[in-house]
Amino acid sequence: MKIALIGSAPSSIGSAPFADARFNQFLGGKPAPAYPPSQFINETWQIWGCSPGAFGVCPRADRWFEVHRWEPGKTWFSPEYCQFLREFRGPVYTGGPVPEIRNATPFPIDAVEEAFSGYFLTSSLALMMALAILDIETDRATRPAFTPDEDTIAFFGVDMAATEEYGYQRAGCQFFVLEALRRGIQVYVPPESDLLRPMPVYGMCEWDHEYIKLTTRAREINQRVQIQQQAAAGAQRELDHLNGARENLDYVANTWTSPYGLPSGIFLNHKVGTGMGGGVTRIDQPHLKGGGPGQQAEAGSDPITTIKGSILSSTDGDLLHGGGWEPAPMPPSPTRATPRPYTGRTAQARPKAKPRPRKRR
Repeated sequence: MKIALIGSAPSSIGSAPFADARFNQFLGGKPAPAYPPSQFINETWQIWGCSPGAFGVCPRADRWFEVHRWEPGKTWFSPEYCQFLREFRGPVYTGGPVPEIRNATPFPIDAVEEAFSGYFLTSSLALMMALAILDIETDRATRPAFTPDEDTIAFFGVDMAATEEYGYQRAGCQFFVLEALRRGIQVYVPPESDLLRPMPVYGMCEWDHEYIKLTTRAREINQRVQIQQQAAAGAQRELDHLNGARENLDYVANTWTSPYGLPSGIFLNHKVGTGMGGGVTRIDQPHLKGGGPGQQAEAGSDPITTIKGSILSSTDGDLLHGGGWEPAPMPPSPTRATPRPYTGRTAQARPKAKPRPRKRR
């Protein structure tokens, strides 16, 4: 019995035994995908796959494993992957009941835990490896005799090189590799995979020349990373400052540089028979004689109005544009007296103290 466990790492998934002795029967006359020549062409392999990263590159599979909680729409469960699981012809091992998947089969976690305990069930591949060992031993019970090379478990597309996998998932697969070997089952891992690389031996690795060199180099790089991060943070602050200055310049240039437009904070009227550009000429002046809101100043008077504390005057009284609005001097306030200049306080000279007469002894 030969079982190939398929992961999603691209380094070795292409060398999996998809094109085995049953491949032509599986294709049923359909064109075969372009795969490199397989060393397993004369053998019969079961293909067990898992994860959404593998279903799109597996031309065939006998079983599929998806033990994560069924949550269509989440990142893990894309619409294409969910449809693949619903239509999969073989058993789909799940962590719980999933009515949407027609061939959903609860994973036999109790039997696996009874045989191996629950200490190393750290990934889907570890669960698959445990079940493969149990299936091979069950199949062996039906055979009168067998040789070790008849039963093989192989890993393809399995690296366990990421930080999370390296931290605790890899040890689970390594445990079951040793367990399969202990039970007389062959194990194959392609040379592109680093699955069988052990962690450095605790404490003892600190005496190793390569370990010393690599850890020293790592510290050097970390120091350089910190320096560059500080420089990047300073550059980011400078960039934020420049972006703010640029936005401010855009605002000023697009809002305050046009020589046209009307003053705000005053009442405006439009002179009949003129265009809107220069026709808005009359200014309501409630502070002039007869100048209440909505009323115009008397004929012949100079239009004057107060805007934000300053006084503006017009040279012709009519033309707002082209008429030359200029700031007029502010009149002195009638209620505020001009303060006298401060001259400082003159210090008065103190009289000299009279000398005290000396007492005779």
